[in-house]
Formats: sequence, structure tokens, C-alpha cells
Amino acid sequence: MDEPLWPARNVAEHSYCPRLFYYMEVEGIHLPSADTEQGIHIHRHADEPSNESVLRAAHDGEAPKVVRSLVLTSTTLGLTATLDLAEVDGKVAVPIEYRKGRPYHRVADNDEEADTVEPWPTDRVQVGLQSILLEEAGYSVPRAVLYYAAEKRRVTVAFDAGLKAEAL
Repeated sequence: MDEPLWPARNVAEHSYCPRLFYYMEVEGIHLPSADTEQGIHIHRHADEPSNESVLRAAHDGEAPKVVRSLVLTSTTLGLTATLDLAEVDGKVAVPIEYRKGRPYHRVADNDEEADTVEPWPTDRVQVGLQSILLEEAGYSVPRAVLYYAAEKRRVTVAFDAGLKAEAL
């Protein structure tokens, strides 16, 4: 019997809160809220799948393409993911994940440091797993991007050994 594939989204949810993950994914308790409804609204355009010819053209080296709802799987890792968006330019791909909220704002400890904006750890796990799946599919992945709709802000995450380890 084939082993089921874990959605990368569920791995990220578990890293956020194992208890909430249990209620949602094991017990099947999904209660709609204003937050989930807003998230669905923000994802509506990203969830429209691109046709296969767009990805094939991008892979063949034509102009960079934006691919929506790209499904990737890895039987080796037991993972699957549907990317909101991927910017593909030949053999280079950058996953882009949409979030309805705001990024984490780290306030400086002293006057000499500047405040910084960072992705939430759960979001890093999800784009890290997406990047790993893209890499396994034969793409070079230099970075991932999180788009936080509440601030209309793109936060770039380097896809390096640290992000890989964190995601895995």
C-alpha cells in the first residue's frame, strides 16, 4: 500500500501548534472564522491553476513565467504541496506564498539597531518545504517569498542550508 503524502501546509500548521493541528487534521474540526474567510478571499486569484503549457514554456527557457497552484510531490520525503505561485525562469524557480496577515516586526533592542520585518517561523517552514520540493523537481531555488496582504509587503527568505534544516 502506498504511504500517504503529507501536505507541506499541515507540517507548517503542526510546527505552529500541535494541538490545533490535531483538532483540525485528525478530528476534522474546521470552524470558519473571519480570519479564514479573509484568507480564502486573498487566495482566490492565486488558487486559479495555470495551464501546463505555461510551466513547460518557462522550463524551456522562454521569458519568466508566473505559475499558479503548482502541485509538487516527493515520495522520498512523503510530502506534497500546492504552491500559491512560482516565478519560473528556465531552471530557476522562486515560490511565493500568500498570507492574509502581517509579517513579524522585530523591535530593536537599542537605538543603534533598526527595527526589522521577518516572516513568521511557521511561514518559513512552509516556503522552506516548497523550496525543497522545487529543488527535488530539478529547479535551482535561490530564495522564497512571502506576501503579507495586510501590509502589501513581500518578505524574501534566502533558501539556504539553515532554511532547509528548519523546514525538515
